[in-house]
Amino acid sequence: MSNKRAAAHSKSGPRPTSPASSRSDNSNTSTSHITPTAMHGADDPLGSKASSPSDTPGKNQIDFQFLNFSHPSEAKASPNRKAVRSHVTREQHRREHAAAAARKAHTSQDTEPEVENAASRQRSPITLHLPHRPPTIPSSSEISPATPTTSRSTSPFYRAGTRINPADIYPEQWQPYLPRIIEHYLAHMALDIPDLDGPGDRGLLRTRFFPFVLTDAAPLHSLMLMATAHYSQMRGSQSHTIDILQLKGMAIREINSALENPQRMISDQLVAAVAKMASYEALFGDQHFFNTHMTGLLRMVSLRGGLPALGLDGLLERILLWIDSNVAHIKGTQVYFDRAAFPTSARHPTPDPQRFLGGLAKLTPSPS
Repeated sequence: MSNKRAAAHSKSGPRPTSPASSRSDNSNTSTSHITPTAMHGADDPLGSKASSPSDTPGKNQIDFQFLNFSHPSEAKASPNRKAVRSHVTREQHRREHAAAAARKAHTSQDTEPEVENAASRQRSPITLHLPHRPPTIPSSSEISPATPTTSRSTSPFYRAGTRINPADIYPEQWQPYLPRIIEHYLAHMALDIPDLDGPGDRGLLRTRFFPFVLTDAAPLHSLMLMATAHYSQMRGSQSHTIDILQLKGMAIREINSALENPQRMISDQLVAAVAKMASYEALFGDQHFFNTHMTGLLRMVSLRGGLPALGLDGLLERILLWIDSNVAHIKGTQVYFDRAAFPTSARHPTPDPQRFLGGLAKLTPSPS
């Protein structure tokens, strides 16, 4: 092959040659005159190779492809123009893929995986990003019909929207068991408790607190977590398809999201959510995480202006004292909401472990 080309060259004389290069950043498909094909082979009369990323450093490097013309007019022929266009397209695709791979690699380095395995999930720290300054309360002149009032029956910082349907926010595989968990909570956990109900009222956990929980995803996740763990204790871990670790993760993420929102960060709904998380950790989880949540509650209540500032006509205040008193009794520790540091309009309740545990005789830690 080489000898034939050399012979043809010696008879006809030298022909003008120039490389016909095509760049991916230039969509012009013009080519210069004829050149022998230089495509990685011994048949190349010029003894050259097309440049490649491995031959020359630099990220804007171009692969050259030489085209064989017997006459300059052949540069405008349809097959040759098509070959140039194809080469340009390949080069563009190559660069686009390289750029996409670089972006993906950069993203993967900056993003931490949520869950490595069950062990890491069990020991992952729970962080409450508590505000260091109280949020600004709107003045009376700034209050519009859509602005929350400062009544104790509602949060002065956040008015939730319509009630949440649990079936709308939980995975499909959990759906058959959601009604059972809710019924379990209402029957075994939302009991008539004199220290919570007060004189002349009964069942406020069912009639006031549970409807209130349905106004925000944070307390709903926390209550469902507590109720699901309780249900598992009474009926066994195989009695439902709800993933407690996943549900706990949903609760923590929603709480942390709310803590970044000035409207929600110390609302009644978020106080209720953290209180239920504290109850879950005290009964089924980790004492360290219980301490974390109770410390968070101390900060939130302080920013709200004290226990009497909480809503639901004093019910939320009494729920916090009920949790604090009973966990201190069960664990043999001191209460967090000490009367001297947190004056209250409600009396500190007498511990009642039987009601607080909802009929459980023995506690077994849940995955946390």
